[in-house]
Amino acid sequence: PEPFGWFTSTPGGSWDPIDLTQSNATDCDFSLRVPAIFAREDKIVKHGALRWMQGLPVLQLWGTTEERGFAHGYLVGRQIIDFFEFYVIEENWDSAKQYEDTFVPFLEDHFSCPPEFLKECDAVLKGMRASGTDMHVQLLERDFNRTDLLAINAYIEKRAAFPEAETSSCTQFAFWESQEKGTEQKGGLIAARNMDGECDVRKVTVSHFLVYAVEPAESGRKRWISTMWPGFVGTLSGINEEGLYSMENAGGSGPGPVPEGLVPCSWIQRIILEKQGRDASPDSVLQMMKPFACSTGGITAAGSIILWAVPYNDQESPAFVYEGGRTGFALRNPTDVRPVDPKNIMASNHHLIYGFDPYRPDDSLGNPVSFSSRWRYETGMHTLEAWSRQDKSMGRDEAMRLLQQVAHGTTEYSVIFLANERRILIAVDDLKTDMWDAPYREWIEFDFEELFEK
Repeated sequence: PEPFGWFTSTPGGSWDPIDLTQSNATDCDFSLRVPAIFAREDKIVKHGALRWMQGLPVLQLWGTTEERGFAHGYLVGRQIIDFFEFYVIEENWDSAKQYEDTFVPFLEDHFSCPPEFLKECDAVLKGMRASGTDMHVQLLERDFNRTDLLAINAYIEKRAAFPEAETSSCTQFAFWESQEKGTEQKGGLIAARNMDGECDVRKVTVSHFLVYAVEPAESGRKRWISTMWPGFVGTLSGINEEGLYSMENAGGSGPGPVPEGLVPCSWIQRIILEKQGRDASPDSVLQMMKPFACSTGGITAAGSIILWAVPYNDQESPAFVYEGGRTGFALRNPTDVRPVDPKNIMASNHHLIYGFDPYRPDDSLGNPVSFSSRWRYETGMHTLEAWSRQDKSMGRDEAMRLLQQVAHGTTEYSVIFLANERRILIAVDDLKTDMWDAPYREWIEFDFEELFEK
């Protein structure tokens, strides 16, 4: 990334104008800063390794909670602080003061994080210090701490910190066919997602994109991969070794009080990926999510739309969508809404079951659905329905085409998962000073096991 900066009247704030017609236009200092990219050579510690595979950085972590957390912090400590400063403060909160005055108290007073999550966070911090990482956060003029690490893992929960909040823009699809249909994938399920909207001006969500390959030592826990950024103990884009897929889109949370007793959605998704597998069902997933409900009744009070999917072996519904807000939730199955084919499902950023009023179909939770979310859903829906009418066999090329159709210049990375084959395709945007066009970039393919090779 290039060194970059701008004039602002408040640390971490957006740029302020300078009137050059004024003779006293002085004191307009600004600093040029540059994110610290991942080391190009392999870095290895006792329970982790940072490696480059086919041009992408892969963080392999294995061992107990504390061992994995320590290795995580030790290997990417500087990049954790980069992501925190340049994305969470500058982009997400647009001001160090707003972050300190609003988000820090919200994180400290309104969350009820599981002990296992906090234990791993503390281990990450310990690893960062042991590696010699400079913990000073320039924008805050203090050291990085546990609350700041929670802010990374709970950045989407910003939407729950206010009585009402806007949504963002991601799109997902899943489609499946019987093995005997003879597509290039020999049948099975394919799930695909565009990660949209985390678009900071420095493109740190591109330069610091990271593939996690996590191998828990705890009994009964499954290995999982995550496509996120440094500092994430949980995940919003994860897949486990048995083919369970869980990825989140921003949805409306609806009006209401600021909730208490929140648990980061990223942790909820991660713990389910560790404990459930190819037999996961709408009921089994929901039963694991319910204990994380907050004071206002919702499980994901920020308003989350999560696509869950498993390998297809002729079961009735290998994919479903969880829709949740601050006061409730619902599950959506393939035949509940269009597209009409019972062998595909999709999601953008508005609820179609939870909070839906058939007399006001253009609203979600009482608010108008954004043009972007409606446009992306309509585009994908009509394409899927047309392919269904033509009895078109669908594979990875169709998944790529769908993601390109609904991209609109804000996609920092894209993922396609061939669930039955356990193969992952990833495309990441470049660092050019233009829009974010990940699904049009080169697709890099991995076998699930390949990401765990020591």
